[in-house]
Amino acid sequence: MNKREERDHKFKLLFSTQFYPGDEIPDQLAHYFESPDYEDGDGVIHLDNLSEEDEKHLQEEVAKIVAKIPELDEKIDSTAEGWKTERMSKTDLTIIRLALYEILYDETVPEKVSINEAVEIAKKYGGNESGSFVNGVLARLILPDAERSTTVKTKAHKKQQGELTEKKDNGKNVHILFNKK
Repeated sequence: MNKREERDHKFKLLFSTQFYPGDEIPDQLAHYFESPDYEDGDGVIHLDNLSEEDEKHLQEEVAKIVAKIPELDEKIDSTAEGWKTERMSKTDLTIIRLALYEILYDETVPEKVSINEAVEIAKKYGGNESGSFVNGVLARLILPDAERSTTVKTKAHKKQQGELTEKKDNGKNVHILFNKK
């Protein structure tokens, strides 16, 4: 199982934990591996190709993430302006939790990889705006305000100095770069 497949399984397992009380989670995680093959949009996933070692590893990793959910949610709630975890879609929230966990606790995964993979999962399983939403929340979580407001890439892909701010335009958040001269 490669890292992308592992992350995909972790996402699905973590997503399923939101629907069961804490004491039922281990049993529900075990049921995931008893499921038949399924189509994920890119092809058929064969769960029987997972070794017992892979299944155990996935269950242990998801259990670690579940144990950190209160801490992860606190960090998300304090950073995601105007969005509390209870308002987020379960899909987007699961993706953000998984990526934030990787960023904070998995030293083998670079931050940029975690964010990129989170955006890809959001595009695959989330709504039309999920990729952008997940990217925006994760950017706020990892970049201190000072860094976030100094250098951004414009559409011409040139780095420019300025202050990145948000404003509402017809109910949508719009990012605006004010150049400093």
